[in-house]
Amino acid sequence: MDQEKVFLESEGDEWFKRNVGKMSNNSSEISTLGAWLKPFQAEISRILEVGSGCGNKLAQLCNELDSKGLGIDPSKLAVDYANRKFSSKCKFSVGTADSLPSNLKNLDLIHFGFCLYLVSRNRLLKCVRQADLLLKPGGFISIFDFDPSESCSNEYRHYKGLISYKEDYYKLFCSLGNYSLVNKLSFSEESFHFALNPESRVSLTLLFKEK
Repeated sequence: MDQEKVFLESEGDEWFKRNVGKMSNNSSEISTLGAWLKPFQAEISRILEVGSGCGNKLAQLCNELDSKGLGIDPSKLAVDYANRKFSSKCKFSVGTADSLPSNLKNLDLIHFGFCLYLVSRNRLLKCVRQADLLLKPGGFISIFDFDPSESCSNEYRHYKGLISYKEDYYKLFCSLGNYSLVNKLSFSEESFHFALNPESRVSLTLLFKEK
C-alpha cells in the first residue's frame, strides 16, 4: 500500500481531527530538544519539521531558539490550522517525508516529528538522502519516534492495511558516515520517564552532521 498517498488523501486529516483537541503549547520533548540545542542557538536560524501536525511543536522550538521554521505535513487541515495559529515565525505546507521541498538548502536543523514509523519501506532511504542533502554541514537532525528493543512492524490501528514500522531511525543517518550521535533520551510519552515496558518506549535523538 502507498502509505504516503493514504495520508495525503484521507488519514492525515483524520489524524488531525483526532489530535487537535490534545494540542499543548508546551511539549516536554521539545523543551528537552531546545535545551540540548541552546548552546548552539547562534548557529540555528532555519528549522524544518517533517510531520509538523498541528504546528505547536515547531512553534515552540522556534520560540525557544529564536528561529524561523517550515513545517511539512500530509494533512491540509493541519497545515491550514497551523498557518492560522502560528504564522509569526513558521510557515506550513502539505507534503510527506519522501518529497521534501528541493528549493530548501543549508537548513540548520531538520526535526522528524513522529512520522518515520509510517514511511513506506521502499521510500525510507530516499527520505534519509533528501534530508541529508537539505541539511548544511555543521547542522543537526533530530528524531522523535518509537524506541523499540528490536525492529518490528505492526498494523496501524486507525486505518486497515497501513503498517507501523518501529526501528532505530537515527542509525540510518549514522550509517552515512558523517553523522555523530549527540544525545538520546528514551521515555514514555505518558510519563516522560523511562518505560519499563519496551512497548511503551519512545525516544528523542539528536545527531550532528560533521563538516
